[in-house]
Amino acid sequence: MVLLFFCSFYVTSKPIELTDAVDELFINKQLAILQVTSDDVSFEDALNRYRQGEFSPNHEGKVSFGFTRDVIWTSVLINNASSIAIKKVFYLDSAWLDSADFYFVHQHQLVANLFTGDTLPFSLRRSQTRMISEEYEFEPGLTQVLIRFESKDPLLIPLYLTTAQTIQQNAELNHYFYGFLYGAFFILLVYNIVLAVSLKDSRYIYYSLYLLSFLSLNVAYTGHGFKVLWPENLFVQRWAMIFFLYSYIIFGIAFCFEFLKLKTYLPRVYRFSQLIYAALVLLMLAVFINADQLLAVNIGVGLTSCLVVIFISLGLLALKNGHAMVKFFIPAVFIGAGGAAFSAATTWGIIPYNTFLFHGIEIGMLIEMSILALALAFNLKEVDKARITAEVIAQYDHLTGLYNRRAFTINAAPLWELGVREQTPLSMILLDIDWFKTINDKYGHAVGDSALKAIAKTLQQHIRKSDVLARWGGEEFIIFLPNTSQQAAIQLANTIREKIASVAVFHDGEGLSVTASFGVAEYHSQMNKLEELIKLADKALYQAKNSGRNVVCDFPSPITHPSQPQEIAQQDAV
Repeated sequence: MVLLFFCSFYVTSKPIELTDAVDELFINKQLAILQVTSDDVSFEDALNRYRQGEFSPNHEGKVSFGFTRDVIWTSVLINNASSIAIKKVFYLDSAWLDSADFYFVHQHQLVANLFTGDTLPFSLRRSQTRMISEEYEFEPGLTQVLIRFESKDPLLIPLYLTTAQTIQQNAELNHYFYGFLYGAFFILLVYNIVLAVSLKDSRYIYYSLYLLSFLSLNVAYTGHGFKVLWPENLFVQRWAMIFFLYSYIIFGIAFCFEFLKLKTYLPRVYRFSQLIYAALVLLMLAVFINADQLLAVNIGVGLTSCLVVIFISLGLLALKNGHAMVKFFIPAVFIGAGGAAFSAATTWGIIPYNTFLFHGIEIGMLIEMSILALALAFNLKEVDKARITAEVIAQYDHLTGLYNRRAFTINAAPLWELGVREQTPLSMILLDIDWFKTINDKYGHAVGDSALKAIAKTLQQHIRKSDVLARWGGEEFIIFLPNTSQQAAIQLANTIREKIASVAVFHDGEGLSVTASFGVAEYHSQMNKLEELIKLADKALYQAKNSGRNVVCDFPSPITHPSQPQEIAQQDAV
């Protein structure tokens, strides 16, 4: 022990009275501060400088000293007016200080010195709190506490004088907060990993990595990593936050490039993407090889600040070029950047320290990533909607609005199988417009298209809802008639043939008549596939073409159905 003389006239701030103090007291305004910008000083030198009045009162409650290699000495006077010892805890709302050394002077004597910080394995800390803290029992009378702070990370010292019970209560609230925060991020992460694996979409892959890097960064700088994941590894504690910070930057840029589809909307910028990734990876390697922790953090924070400008600038350019999803991206980044800005401003001391503002980056990033997740979900919905629309469109002939050949097979197949299983009559009509090539050659394709549309409309007007009608290809149409005999199909074919012959297609004010030839066939038990019935109807159509056209020909079935044919309901043309 070193005997030291202490004179009350050296006091530069009013002592804190423990008997009047609340359970949790923010004491930065009661601190006297000495910032050592050259070589470090010993405890004895710091105490002498305090006596000489070199410590400055901290009446404004300064918390942050930014990124600095300086050492900060603080002094605070604690008075215990009672006759019994009172236990209190010095609690720092910061988890990234390299060292916080406490010196307790009572009755002119150094009675205790306690050392803690990230340079000490977590298991060796006297207080096993996530944030830096030290408990001390104050004897009656006046005690001066000198604290030495040093850090290669932002030097932030929000200091509280509190109790172990209050710390425990606050820890429970923090558990709820971080439980919700990490739970939300974990759900977003798992959801996007599943989408990335199932859809093979690079946006979801990079978004998952972006989420994971921020989550890892948060675990590192909040002290959860040191307390739970690597409590004995000082090297990991020293570099984990820096590594995850650079990972967050790299994956953030990669996600930005993919989300904004720069390859499509800003190809000139996208050409430099590989170069940008390589430069960032090389920069990360360089800062680790250089092993200057403070410089690495300064560069990382600077790049993080640039991300906001880069993201919003690229977003506005992509929006200008027609990228609709940017309407989600810009407000999301703005909110995330706003939260980060409040945290940075608090860390730098630009705005007064506030716990809520200090955690602004976490709140902002949670909102940002939720909006981005909604954007990706919206995009997934739009893609799925477009896929369904494309599939529907793919089933229809764009000119006539009828089913195409593929859709005909899809819709007719189950009706065919049902009819075969229940042995009900099934018929097929195949028709072909007569001399259609001549119409196109003589009057033009516009007139030919009009003829196709008119015939399609006529066919739609004379079939049942259970029938399957399609444009079979070119000038051919096909009708599958479930539960319909060949006789009924022939009757329908003749009715349609007559209606088509009465349809006028106009060219230069002159009406042109169009006719069609029909082939009809009926299912028999020797058939195994729908295609066989189609081939039979095609043979009948070939016969109709060779019989002078504008006629209905059928292909006789070798087997007669025992059931009575069901007459097809006819719909009069309007």
